[in-house]
Formats: sequence, structure tokens, C-alpha cells
Amino acid sequence: MKNLLDEFPSVSKAEWMKKIKKDLKGKGIADFDWQLAPGLSVSAFPHRGDFATLPHPISEGENQWQIGEEIEVQGDVVEANKMALLALEGGAEALKFVLSDDGIEFEKLLAGIDLSIVSTHLVVRNSEGLLRNFVEFAAANGFDTQQLRGSVNLTGSPESVSQLLFYSAQNLPNFKLLPFNASDFFEGDDQVVKELAKTIGAVKILKDTLTEQGISKELVAANIQFTVAIGKNYFLQIAKLRALRKYWLRLQQSWGIENPSPACIHAEFPLSQQSPDANTNLIHATTKAMSAVIGGVDVLTVQPSDVAKNGDQPSDFSRRLARNVQHILRLESHFDWVADPAAGSYFIENLTEKLLEGMRDKVGGMQ
Repeated sequence: MKNLLDEFPSVSKAEWMKKIKKDLKGKGIADFDWQLAPGLSVSAFPHRGDFATLPHPISEGENQWQIGEEIEVQGDVVEANKMALLALEGGAEALKFVLSDDGIEFEKLLAGIDLSIVSTHLVVRNSEGLLRNFVEFAAANGFDTQQLRGSVNLTGSPESVSQLLFYSAQNLPNFKLLPFNASDFFEGDDQVVKELAKTIGAVKILKDTLTEQGISKELVAANIQFTVAIGKNYFLQIAKLRALRKYWLRLQQSWGIENPSPACIHAEFPLSQQSPDANTNLIHATTKAMSAVIGGVDVLTVQPSDVAKNGDQPSDFSRRLARNVQHILRLESHFDWVADPAAGSYFIENLTEKLLEGMRDKVGGMQ
């Protein structure tokens, strides 16, 4: 095919800047820079000339994220199971159960659910007994635990966490046992650098604590799972996820890990940004979901639009709409056809690098 761009002469950044300066009537273009943090700004005019070589795409192939749904299990396990089955019928692929205790009846909670095709994520205050109970339930019901996917948030002392990491490596090798709730550090779209730096700083502390217990750095890294809050600033949130992915790989390399584990990122929407108006929330959910998918999220949970109104009991209809936001992105807009679609965008690549620069400054090195 003929490259249509060959018909146009290339224009250097210096030539563009000369034209821009003339159009601005002498006003400096730096006045339009985006201030991400003190001493950290992004140019209003990114150009190919800013890059010695363009960064490589962060991932290759298709963009296969999972459609997630969160289910609060508040005593009525049978009702929670009905909600889970309804979610699966509506196209959910990853189920996150928020549990009140570790004595859950898996026979009732997971009845009728094929764990081999669904990723299962369990959140509980005390997880010590939960993990072993889940393995026993899965094995007793004929599932190959070596193939099951999901996560359990390990709690307890470093010693007990270490024991469960070894146990999981033998019985649930595809489960993440160190889900890291980076959304705890979300303070708004104007604090992204601080949010990322706190996330990485806390992960480094966790790694140091567990390696002191005899856990290999490779096993720690393989079990890390990030849950990230997606704010309203469209481009900034795309760059935030891309920056986290890049930094995570570089951090593992600095630890001496020869084959770094790609970042596993779950995305959710902060309740602090929900409006009392459900329609407004639905619009925000659409743009936030686009940011998450373009940024390269692995599992995305779109918050139902009436959570602010109904608390932890959103309606079945709002849950359906939340799932359908992702179905539209995948089945109608084909967001799953391209991996790292932001790659090569001078603006987003520049923004990603600026966030990485801010993280390095705040975290204080890679070690």
C-alpha cells in the first residue's frame, strides 16, 4: 500500500515552534504547560522530535481484559450466589466476593459456578482459613486447582502470610495472594504522581518484609496484584496505568529478577467521585472505562450508577448497565482488538514518561 504521508514534507519541532510563537504573538508556549506536580510539567506541544526513539508498546497481541463484578456477601450466602449467577449470565468474567468472615460456605456461595472459566477473587478480613477451605472445596468438586485463576487477600502476620504463599504456590499457582489496594492512595486526579509513588513505596516495604521471612523475590512479585482507582481525567488515567506497568517491570529488574512478571492490574471507580445523579455517573463510567481499557487493565469493575444512592445494594438494572458499558467497548467499539492502543501517541507517551520521572523522584531510586 502507498504511504499517503509520503506526500507531505516532514516538519521539525523548531519549525512548528516558530509558527506557534508567531500565532501566540510572542506569548511563551510554556504558559500552556500542564503542571502535574511541583517541578513536573507536560508540554502543550509534544512532537516526534522529543523522542530519540519512540517507546515500544507495553504489551502485544489483543487487549483481553476481564469484565468484573463486585458482590457483597452480607450473611445471606444464597442471595449472593443468585447475584453471582445473574452477573455471569449478563457477561461477567471475574467475580469479586467481599466476605464478612473466613467461615463462608463455599458449597452455597459458588453453587452452579464453573470455576474453570471464571476468575474468582475473595476479599476477607481474616484469610488464613479461607484459602485452604477454597482449595478443598474446589478439589472436592472436580476442579483442577492448578488451573484456577483469581486472588485472595492474605492477612495476618508475616510468618503466616509466608506459609500461605508456599501453600498457594503448590495448590493455586495462578492465584494472586498479595492484592495491593492502590486505590487507598487515590486523592484525586491532581495527585497522580503522589498516588503512584505511595503505591510503589508500599510494595517495596512488603517485598522487604516477606523476603526477610525466606520468601523469594520472584514469588513475591508473581503474587502482587494492583487494584487501582480510575479518576475522571481521561488522558491522565491512561498514562497512570501505563506508567505503573512500566515502573513495575523496571522495579523487578532492579531486584535482580530475570523474568519480571507483568503487572496484574484491577481497576475500579472511587465512590468519592460518584454523583447522586445516576445518569451523570453512567456517563463518567463510560469515559473511565475507556481510560482503563486503553491503559491496559486486566480486570475492570464498573461501579453501578446508583451506588451513591443505594449504598452496597445497587439495583439489578444498574448492575446490568455497568456490565453493558464494557460489552459496548468490546463488542461494538472493538477495544479488545488492539493491545496498548495509546502506544505511539506523542502526548500520552510524553505524559507516561513524565509520570515515571515523578515516581522516580518521589520513591527515591529503584532498589
